[in-house]
Amino acid sequence: MHAVSRHLFFIFTLCLPAILWADPAAEINRLAPPALRDTYATRQFAPLWLEGDKPSTRATQALELMNQAEFDGLQASDYALPALQQSLTTLQQQSGSDTQLAAFDLAMSGALTHYASDLYLGRADPRQMGMAIDTNTKRAALPQHLQTVLNATDLTGALATLRPTIPPYTDLRRLLVKYRTLATQHPSAPVLPPLPSKKLVANSTWDGTPALTNWLITLGYLPANTTATTQYDDAVVEGVKRFQQQHGQIPDGVIGKQTYANLLVSLPQRVQQIELAMERLRWIDDSVLQKRFLLINIPQFTLWAYAPDANQQPKAVLQMPVVVGKALRHQTPAMTKTLSALVFNPYWNVPRSIATKELLPQLYDNPFYLARQGMELVDGSGRSIGSEVGEAEYNAILNGGARIRQRPGSQNALGSLKFVFPNDDAIYMHDTPSKSFFAKERRDLSHGCVRLGNPMALALFVLQSQNGGWDEERIRNKLANSHDQHLSLGEKLPVLLLYFTATADDKGEAIFLQDIYQRDNKLAALITAHRAH
Repeated sequence: MHAVSRHLFFIFTLCLPAILWADPAAEINRLAPPALRDTYATRQFAPLWLEGDKPSTRATQALELMNQAEFDGLQASDYALPALQQSLTTLQQQSGSDTQLAAFDLAMSGALTHYASDLYLGRADPRQMGMAIDTNTKRAALPQHLQTVLNATDLTGALATLRPTIPPYTDLRRLLVKYRTLATQHPSAPVLPPLPSKKLVANSTWDGTPALTNWLITLGYLPANTTATTQYDDAVVEGVKRFQQQHGQIPDGVIGKQTYANLLVSLPQRVQQIELAMERLRWIDDSVLQKRFLLINIPQFTLWAYAPDANQQPKAVLQMPVVVGKALRHQTPAMTKTLSALVFNPYWNVPRSIATKELLPQLYDNPFYLARQGMELVDGSGRSIGSEVGEAEYNAILNGGARIRQRPGSQNALGSLKFVFPNDDAIYMHDTPSKSFFAKERRDLSHGCVRLGNPMALALFVLQSQNGGWDEERIRNKLANSHDQHLSLGEKLPVLLLYFTATADDKGEAIFLQDIYQRDNKLAALITAHRAH
């Protein structure tokens, strides 16, 4: 039970005798906690949830709405609803003292503000998970939103304005109902025998095919009348392809280790993935949706560029594959930042960690390694001091007296374009000469930065509003005649570098992704700790 609701319900149940000179407003003034005092003070401490000495129909409506918290991935049990319902019923049936009426009114307000806060801001603080996701704007706006909800005539409409409008929240809210129903009907993962070999290919025989067929029917990837036999072919292969498509895999119909593992994930786990995705989306300030912005979902290895449509709703106008940081050692952090500059033919200033751990061993064996890689040494003043590495240069790199950078060119690890959004982790987006990575199913392959599948398309989107007019020909001319040239952007675009393992495609169908960085359990634990308080 929320602290405010628990405290006020305790007061109510004491059944204190009414003070002769008191009335509900005076008692509300006496009992109101700091979190609610300003709201009540603006109405001279008049009750919000009473009509005379009885609970209002608005109070009944508020309880009904809080009981629907599960539709937004929240827990109705967090808002002391059974106790409030009992109080409401008691006050409807018999007169209460002014203290009891005041305590009920304040407990209702406490519960509703708790629910509204969870709905608007979320239960977990991303900063507690080390994420540079700025929620300060939303936190500053929260008190006004809570006052609006508490005083609203249309409670349903007021609460609806608190829900995130960022894609794909609305689809996830609908999908949550579907998967909760499925999870109730099928609470356990399917029982599938081991694969007959490392991979199951089309036109094979497998004892698990009938169970697989039934599970794909349950999940909606096969029609209900599909015949189940031990032969893995035809319709079942197509069903597996659809399943793979919706689970971030290459839809080849071959059941290997990852497809097999995805098939064994239970529906209650899928429900939790949806709930956690909705929680993460609550952290995002919806004001960015009125602008052009970039969104990267790390586990999906995908970037979208959004622009407002004719109704000022965000519409994806560009989508591309990306490569993100390796799961074991170089995870790409989630953050919300602002794209401020574009660099044509950038230098790659090799991070010290890469220089000492990966390049120095190469240089120990081959002092000409840097020259072969199009790299050079730079002294403390930024002056190039050549590419040959002897003992003195080796020690300078080791001790921080010199650093390594890679010259612009075909070998450059950043390719020809770099997109800068200043942050404490030195993360940016960039082109890459390693184009083959984008054909891989799992693309956590970088040292943390985001490699772009189509940097030219992103440059065209970013420069669309830049003065002077930019098209592909002008960009290519710039690349042909520039050397580490920085262009400050007139329009600063929000960059949402996010992490959610459940989302929806452009048809509104569920997509479930691998938790490549094992962050879902950490968030779930943080929410549980929040609820315990």
